Amino acid sequence: MLTRNGFGVWSLVSKRAFKAIFNSPSLEVIENFKKKGFSDLKEIAIYIHFPFCHSICLFCPYVRYPLTKFGNEIFSKYIEALNSEMEIYGSMLRELGLKVKVADVHIGGGTPSLLEAENFQSLRESIRQSFDAEVSLAIEANPDDLADQEKAFKLADAGVNEVSLGVQSFNPEALRKLGRVHGVTQSVQAIQNLKDSGIGHINIDLMYMIPSKIGQPLQSLKEWEEDLSQASEQPVDEITCYPTLITNYSLGWKLVSRGEISQPSKKVFKQMVYMAEDYLTSKGFIPLEIYGYSKHSDWKYVTVNYEMEGSLLGLGCGAAGFVNGYEYQNTCFVPDYIECVREKKLPIAGIREVDKLEHAIRFAVCELFVCRSLSFDVFKRKFGLEFHELIGKSGFGRFLKMLKLLGKIKEKPEGLELTREGLFTAQQICWSFVLNVPCRISEEFMKEVCPSKVAIP
Repeated sequence: MLTRNGFGVWSLVSKRAFKAIFNSPSLEVIENFKKKGFSDLKEIAIYIHFPFCHSICLFCPYVRYPLTKFGNEIFSKYIEALNSEMEIYGSMLRELGLKVKVADVHIGGGTPSLLEAENFQSLRESIRQSFDAEVSLAIEANPDDLADQEKAFKLADAGVNEVSLGVQSFNPEALRKLGRVHGVTQSVQAIQNLKDSGIGHINIDLMYMIPSKIGQPLQSLKEWEEDLSQASEQPVDEITCYPTLITNYSLGWKLVSRGEISQPSKKVFKQMVYMAEDYLTSKGFIPLEIYGYSKHSDWKYVTVNYEMEGSLLGLGCGAAGFVNGYEYQNTCFVPDYIECVREKKLPIAGIREVDKLEHAIRFAVCELFVCRSLSFDVFKRKFGLEFHELIGKSGFGRFLKMLKLLGKIKEKPEGLELTREGLFTAQQICWSFVLNVPCRISEEFMKEVCPSKVAIP
């Protein structure tokens, strides 16, 4: 099973290599965060978290709440709170005399597509006022929300220019196993509606390694190939392929703990990884990430790079940010979030400092094991030191030497590159890290409103 301990040695590596202690923010820490975190900031991406869903998917690992817990009236309160949080940061930047370029704005969840066009217009206006920036929006969406053509057109008019659509599968039985409420027809219609609306770029997510109840057939290679085939025939710009990860706090964890479900074997996992690589590249898609295949060499629906490398301003309940050596987690409780920003306080539940070496390793891991290659020149421009000078003698440097000997990566004069043989290794490194670090952070901060300390993993 693809759980936090399910990747063998790579799960152990993730637990030992990435350790973090988040502390409850004191007034002194927040002041240092404001001064040091933003002192020389020139460019930033913004991630906005919208934590509400009509229904909760069985294996969803994100901070999310069923809409029935709050009712539709929560939308206006939450948008107002987001606008207030933006104003807090905007005022802070103005006090520091800074003009920061907003590189990208992504809205995730949860289900952002539950919002109406005027909500997105409100958020764009707040960004304009708070950061003096004219931006377009990238949002995550469910197919059933965009099966209505009128809504797709309204989103485009409201400044939404990129959509990542949670198709997950073109197989009705696979959708049922994932606990999804939309159907295949809705996915196809939503894609066409987005295309017709003039949305600039469309990404669709596919999932594999889909769990089955004991006694039922497991997802087969043939079924995965059929999903890839149908996806490649759609008028989309990118296809991202994710294995079904199972966290301890997902609804599906009960099925795991009771031994009621299983996943395809590790051998099949590896075969599915290389099938996606070979099939999608044969259809003209460019492998820009280990899970992402784009029709454009210069575009992908990007969020992970900002989370790992910075600078990312995380806004909203459950959002995480990484700004100039400070990593923080916003409160994961909606009432607490709304109350904090009403009082003109940053809704940060935990914060920590990230030193230069850790930042450099995070950057290298993301570039090499997610984006497939690491440029030594880009590294030096970012950190002011040669790669081997900063990384070489560290434990991570020794780890890279081992991977070179095993043929998983290769070194060229210009940098490091993931090999084809290393693709499955990178998948295991990536997903064991996701389960043992960011998912663990979310899990711990969803337990109580103001923990004094959270240690990860």
